[in-house]
Amino acid sequence: MPIDPEKYRHLTSDNQKLSVDYRPLNFDKLLAAKAFRVTNQGDESGGFSTDPTKGFSLVSAYNDSIGQGKGTAAWPDNPKFLNVVKEMMTQRPHDIGAHKYIQIIQSAKDMGLSDDDIYLKAPQRVLMPQDYKHGGNVALI
Repeated sequence: MPIDPEKYRHLTSDNQKLSVDYRPLNFDKLLAAKAFRVTNQGDESGGFSTDPTKGFSLVSAYNDSIGQGKGTAAWPDNPKFLNVVKEMMTQRPHDIGAHKYIQIIQSAKDMGLSDDDIYLKAPQRVLMPQDYKHGGNVALI
């Protein structure tokens, strides 16, 4: 599905009215679908740093689509920071700016991903009986 720029018009860092119910994201599926990229760090001029160790930018598919092959679409991928972004998306999604978090989710939906693909499933907890002792027999049914 093509990305409709109109859906993203209000999803900017200037919009202080955005609120997000942060949920852990499925980094691997979102990366494979190209809903986002990790690139060299952007700079104030609209370009990017040529030093990949300086930092990174989190670029949504929307960001890349509006440049018609220019802008962020021309920025190089920066694999040095993939682990940082994976941890952020899966364990600390609240560290992603609200506008960027929503851009990534909307980009994924525009690409046909479902909520099951976008979000990590909550871990299943096993409640142990109160009288359980370490090393005892337990049957999980």
